Amino acid sequence: MIFVTIGSMFPFDRLIRVMDAWALANPAQAVLAQIGDGSYQPKHMKFLRRLSQREFGETVAKAQLIVSHAGMGTVITAGRAGRPMVLLPRLQEWGEHTTDHQIATANWLGGKPGIHVAGTDADLPAAILAALAEQDSGTRFAPVADAAFTDRLRTAIRGFNNSVKVTVQ
Repeated sequence: MIFVTIGSMFPFDRLIRVMDAWALANPAQAVLAQIGDGSYQPKHMKFLRRLSQREFGETVAKAQLIVSHAGMGTVITAGRAGRPMVLLPRLQEWGEHTTDHQIATANWLGGKPGIHVAGTDADLPAAILAALAEQDSGTRFAPVADAAFTDRLRTAIRGFNNSVKVTVQ
């Protein structure tokens, strides 16, 4: 099953419309969408408005692939479950978010194992096919940061802590 999620804050009808068209063109693939308060109701895939945090985690764990906005909560949950993802970032200019930070997030994550980015709606079908093929190869997005990164963070934090002088009066 492919699980499509728009997150918990804003509607994302563009993603739901594109995935509904994809589901129509790929009827053998089960698709479940969490659509929130969106006005578009899918006709070719199962959907629900909301899931509890527990239900969300269980659905992610059962999914073959996650198709989502570029929200870090979903990315982290999918990463912990070892599920591949296709991200379609929300766009500020289309009123899908208050900033374009999801573009930066998607650009940063793109190319990492298990992460595919659709830069446009038209890119989404190819990104899904690539993610499904990669999923069959066992490639996964790592659920933890690599050691070089965490070592740099530890060094920076230690340096910061050593430079801070606290005076008690």
